[in-house]
Amino acid sequence: MTTENLSIGQEYEITIEKLIYGGQGLARFQGVAIFTPFSVPGDKLKVCIVGAEKNFFRAEIIEILEPSANRRSAPCQYFGRCGGCQLQHLDYPAQLVAKAGFIRDSLKRIGHFDWQPPIEIKHSLEFNYRSRTQLKVERATDPFQIGFYKEGSHNVCDVESCPILAPELNQVLVKLRKSEKEIALSEIPYSKIDLVKGDEGISANQIVADLSSKAICQRVLDINYYFDPSCFFQVNQYLLTTLIEIIIGTRKGKVALDLYAGVGFFALQLAKTYQKVIATEVNQKASHWATHNIQANSINNVEFHSISTEKWLTKFSRRFNGIDLVVLDPPRVGIIKKTLLSITEIRPKEIVYVSCDPSTLARDLRVLADSGYKLASITGIDLFPQTYHIETVAVLERIN
Repeated sequence: MTTENLSIGQEYEITIEKLIYGGQGLARFQGVAIFTPFSVPGDKLKVCIVGAEKNFFRAEIIEILEPSANRRSAPCQYFGRCGGCQLQHLDYPAQLVAKAGFIRDSLKRIGHFDWQPPIEIKHSLEFNYRSRTQLKVERATDPFQIGFYKEGSHNVCDVESCPILAPELNQVLVKLRKSEKEIALSEIPYSKIDLVKGDEGISANQIVADLSSKAICQRVLDINYYFDPSCFFQVNQYLLTTLIEIIIGTRKGKVALDLYAGVGFFALQLAKTYQKVIATEVNQKASHWATHNIQANSINNVEFHSISTEKWLTKFSRRFNGIDLVVLDPPRVGIIKKTLLSITEIRPKEIVYVSCDPSTLARDLRVLADSGYKLASITGIDLFPQTYHIETVAVLERIN
């Protein structure tokens, strides 16, 4: 059957085979792929076709004919309207299975890796895990709206509490809602409010509702990390130690590189087991805090460069040989091929690549694998329960 045999507005009965990256369920109707949001593998559904692409259709659920054994009632009253979560209707063990599938599928489809070993997904609590958030504010409405963007739009879904936020952040949300008049009448153009929970309280990037805007501190494995609310730091308060243990573990040696270092999250931990650590970060705010954190923790074996990874490789890489380890933690878009090839030219013994997007990770791993490295291990870390996002750590070893 071809896509010409299905049409928008028509109803069909389908069975969901699996979830794809993005959180939608995949079904096939007489050989044609149909993607349906808020579905669960094993669901038997009546759906209506609402969109047509070149090789597949998009559908919406009209009726759940037979629910999957893994379907549950979403704990959040805003689920389906708020765009923050995609998987609350799926019980948590099934979320972990789906996310392992996202990684494996990307490795095969994009990276052309036939990865056979099981993919473990490290995890912790599925709710109240976020220590950072960005609230969206709409002041033009009466009453004003504060919460998160609605699914598929930039309109604000007004929320009173969020089950994935740390309790302390939900308390601040209540406080902000009580400060409606202050926010609505302020000359400050409140449209987004960044909040972060530290070891000693909450800080915001806006001076509002008597909230502090000072830098906060999070202590992880005997290292104090200082940063401000608008600076990137991992969101899951329960898995910071796990993330470090997977990436560094028992590794040790003479020289390690931490490229895309941020505020120094990995670099400062690497300094415990490597004689010298070289770190790069192009974002000036993050670079400021990385330098501050090196000094605040009295670490003297980290050499920090406030330039892009690409510029550092061009200017300094030829001065180094015998690199033991390179840690890569780039933005979601991944790393351009030229930079990946420059990294392989310095011939580190091992590369640990941390990614929040399985698709760009698989693409980049193929470049590294074609340049003298073998994929040694893959581990998922569920930093983002209830969403389709998954952190992945890939370890590559140099082929001698």
